[in-house]
Formats: sequence, C-alpha cells, structure tokens
Amino acid sequence: MNSMFRVSVLILLMCMYSLGFTQDIHIKSKSEHIQILKDSSFTNQITIHFPYSDEPRLYPIFYDTELEKVSDIQLFEIKGRRLKKITLKKIKEEQVNLDYITSQKVKSVFIPAETEVQLIYKVSCRELMYFSSLPLFSYNQIDTLNYEIDVPNEFVLSHNTIHKDLITSHSIDSIHSEHGYQWKVKVSPMKVEPDPLQFFGIYKNMKVPLMRVLVMPKSYENQSTKYMNDWYFKNVLPQKGLNTAVRQKLDELTYNVSDSLEVVSIIYDYVRTNFKYVAIEIGMGAFIPTHSNTVFSNKEGDCKDLSNFLSEALRYKGIHCDLALAATFDHISDCDFPSLSSANHVICVAYINDEKLLLDPTDPIHVQGTPVQSLQDRTILIVNAEGGDFYKVERFKPEENKIKYQLNLKINPTNDLIEGTVQIDYTGVSGNYLRRIQDYEDQKDFATFSNTFFEEILGNQKLSNLVISDVPKELDFKSDISINGKTFSDGMNRYLFIDFLPRLIDSESRETLIEGTYLNNTFNKIVTAKIKLNEAIDLFEPIAYNYEEEGMLLRLTISAISNLEIECYYDFSLNHIFVEEENVDPINKILNSFKTIINEPIVLKKLKD
Repeated sequence: MNSMFRVSVLILLMCMYSLGFTQDIHIKSKSEHIQILKDSSFTNQITIHFPYSDEPRLYPIFYDTELEKVSDIQLFEIKGRRLKKITLKKIKEEQVNLDYITSQKVKSVFIPAETEVQLIYKVSCRELMYFSSLPLFSYNQIDTLNYEIDVPNEFVLSHNTIHKDLITSHSIDSIHSEHGYQWKVKVSPMKVEPDPLQFFGIYKNMKVPLMRVLVMPKSYENQSTKYMNDWYFKNVLPQKGLNTAVRQKLDELTYNVSDSLEVVSIIYDYVRTNFKYVAIEIGMGAFIPTHSNTVFSNKEGDCKDLSNFLSEALRYKGIHCDLALAATFDHISDCDFPSLSSANHVICVAYINDEKLLLDPTDPIHVQGTPVQSLQDRTILIVNAEGGDFYKVERFKPEENKIKYQLNLKINPTNDLIEGTVQIDYTGVSGNYLRRIQDYEDQKDFATFSNTFFEEILGNQKLSNLVISDVPKELDFKSDISINGKTFSDGMNRYLFIDFLPRLIDSESRETLIEGTYLNNTFNKIVTAKIKLNEAIDLFEPIAYNYEEEGMLLRLTISAISNLEIECYYDFSLNHIFVEEENVDPINKILNSFKTIINEPIVLKKLKD
C-alpha cells in the first residue's frame, strides 16, 4: 500500500466517523431479493429490520453512480404483524470524494428511535457481472441474513464459498420452476470490525466467509471460466491500440535492439519509471482499463491501465502478451474461481520462448523473470482469445532469498565493551521489505530508518557509520557496532550473553507471531558472529542446537576457534509466506527456542597459567 493510499484511507475513515457510518447498529434481520433480468441487468430489493432502540441511527446506502440506481426507499413502523409507513426525513446524499474512488455516492437514511423499524429500498444495476459476491459477514450485528436470487431459464448461476468454517449457521437451497431457478441462502453472519474500505467492496487482509458468484448465459453452462474470460476480453478490446506518437516513442526506446528479453526489459522499466501509479477505482472502473493512448498521454494509471498499456507496447514490438486478473496476498480470496470478487489486481503476461513472464508495472522493484512477490502461491486468470486459463504463480525458494549477517567483534580489555563491524547482505527478494521503504524515502531518511531498524534487530545495540550499497539483485549494509553489558568476568570464568544476535525474522519484532501475519517471502538466513576475547579460555566441545519443523529449519552452533576467539553461527530456513493455523505453533516454537538459547549466558573457563 503506497503512502498516498494510506492518507486517503485515513481521510475516508474520518469522514465516515463524522457521518456516523461506523456506529455499531444492531439489525434483527436483513434480506436481499436479487432478480436477474433477461437483458443481463439485475435488481436487488433490500429489506432491513431494525429492533427497538433508545437512540436514533443513521444507515448508509453506498452505490456506484455509473452502474447502479437506488430507488423506492421506504420506512415502516413494525406493529406486531402490521407495517405502518413512516414519512422519510430528508435523505442526505453525498459524493464520496477521494482520489481513488471516482463513482461512489452514499445516501444516509435516518432511522428513528423508540420503535421497531423496517427499511426497504431497491438497487438496480445494468451490469450483470457486477453481481459477483454475497458477503456472509457484516460490520453490524445481524441476527439473520437472507439472500434470494431469481435466475431465469436463460441463465445459470455458479458459486463458491470461501472460509465456510467461520459461519455458525449456513444453508443453500434451490427451487426450479417453469421460469427458472430460485436460490435461497440463509446465514447467521460473522461480525467483523468495520473498516472504511469494506463499504466499497474492498476486502484487504480479511479472512471472512464470502460466497463468490457468477451468473452467465445458458450457452456457457459448465464453462464459467470461458464466460468470465470472454466478457473481460470483449470489454478490454476497445481500450487497445497505439497511435503514431506512442509507436514512435517505443521505436526510439528499442532502436537497434533485437533481443526479445531486452525489449521487454527496456519497455517494462520505462513504464515503471515514467508512469505514475494512481491507486484504486471502484466498480467496472476497477477492472476495465483506460485506453492505452490516454494512459501514455497522461503518464499515469492504476494496475489495469498500466498493464494494458504495457501489453500493447510489447505487442507492437512483436512480443505476444495477455492481461491477467489476479488476487494479491492481502485480498479476501484467491483468484481460483471466475468472479470479479476473486480479483483485486491486473498484470501483464508476456511469452518468450514458450515461457511466461509475469510483469507488474505497479511494482517498481520487481525483477523481470521472477515471480511477482505479492502473487506468490496465488492463482491468476490469464485472459486470451482462446478462452482463458488459470495459472498458479510459483513462490520463491528459500535459497533464492539469502540474508547474511557477518559480525566481526572483539572485547575491549579496558571496559568489557564488545566492539567491531557488522556486514548485512540481502539477495533475491529478501531485502524487498527495505527496498520498498527506500523507494519512497530520500537517501538520508532511509539511512536513518535503516540504522534504527538494524539496531532493533541486533538487540538494541549501538550502530554508527552505516554505509548502504544498492546493486542489482543485492542490498548491502555495513556498520560499526558497540555492544554494551553483554560480558563480564568473575576471575575464574568469563560470561558472555549473545542475545544481540539478529532475531530470526528481520521484518517481525514480535516474539510470538499471530495467525494471519504476512511474512513477505521465504528466505534462508545465515548469521556468523566471530568474537575475539581479551583473555585466553579453555577450548570446549562445540555446543549445537538443531530444530526442524515443516517448512522450517534452524541449526545453531557455538564453538571455540582458538583460545582467544569463539564463533556463534546459525542457519535458519523459512519456507512460509503466511503465519496460518497449520504453522503458527511450529513457527512460534522455533522462535521461542531460539530466544531461550540466546538468553542463556555462555560460561567460558579461563585458561590457567
């Protein structure tokens, strides 16, 4: 998430608090009756039952002005089994005015106090593909949530539910009649903490139950992937093509270059360097790109705009390309089911020598030819003229992402300070956590951040004279280090504490990780700390610790190189990207074991004269 996006979210959150949209409203029941119409539009009549409350409430209706129309808003007082119509107070309507939301409005309906109330309203939408999900969760307390979906015989409905295990009560039935099918879904929805983005269907870093749906013409029955592909392919087609000015620029960039990989590299870097990323749009604008010529003229766009332009630019230079719908690591679901709710990202796929090259022009530090970091282990839907296909993105192997710490230290004989140097080398994507900060910080601020960051990793010891070296595929740091209070002598023995050794996971300062933590990438971390002593010691047998769990390995040794030097070494390999239910306990077991080891003092016997 870039800094502009963070600021926009904060502004949105403040606006919603001021309007009362984040209040916790108790809802007795909510029903949505969705009717699919033969012209490929649909309507949704929503009925909400508010129980008695001492306080008035403000209920928000968010809708997309480009695709949806809200009508027939009615309020009723519930008296037993009778409904008595209530005169609506003036409905306040406001534009959601933020950089990354371009077509959203909100209607605020006043719900009176001291009575049971029923709110009914209708939402009409002209684009059937916009009906892509049924949330089985809520940011309000809802006792019962009901969905009814009427699908005429000309259409069929396909569905897939994620995280069903989080629902206490859930049922799906379908009834066939001469006119079509009626689907009924009843659920006791999971309550989640409100987040402003949820009001717009943006579910970041959430693990909640959601039914993904796709309604398609009968002719596509059992071909849901092909329907999704064909729909997107058809909608993107008018946004393609390059004018003379664009072609001239591309010819200039690749003059006298014939190697396809080099052409890809030149144009990919040109787009990432010269085009501004403008965050997110809502509705169809989140998926259908701006015309490639307009993107070039404005030198800006979001993921779909930049990926579409990149694919057109490469295609013009003779390189076969497709667009792909994708779900990044923080999306609610994987893109393994054909529905707009399955994806939150668009990338470009180029083909060189029958190999797929994944290209994400919104990722300024992605290395061409490697997996896109945010899509590791995720599925993408490659959209093409042949009907499309799903493709699983590989993850990086731990050995591809090395982290090396080399500490060369000595004990000062006058004050028992441990002093020396530390060299830190990141290869692969192991340093991407820092590269992303480096990408939007100036050199001085990044150096300050890095110094503080590594001091914390190294047990809050003092670093000075930090030097940063950034070369292709490597990010290196070198610094002087002063370690205080970690060694002392009692005349017979020297005691050494090694809790200044770098923690196992650089990017996580917590000693115990919680489920849902994103670890960025797999990695292999090797730490070597050589410590020259200020007095001779007896040699001792190496002390070794070995821990192995599924996807993790830790080997740690403490040994005497000579009577005047010891070495502390560990090799840690982590093959997980997320902390999940299956691995949270093993990960924390290794973290805690490591902490216990380095907190114990090493007792070094002095060499007798």
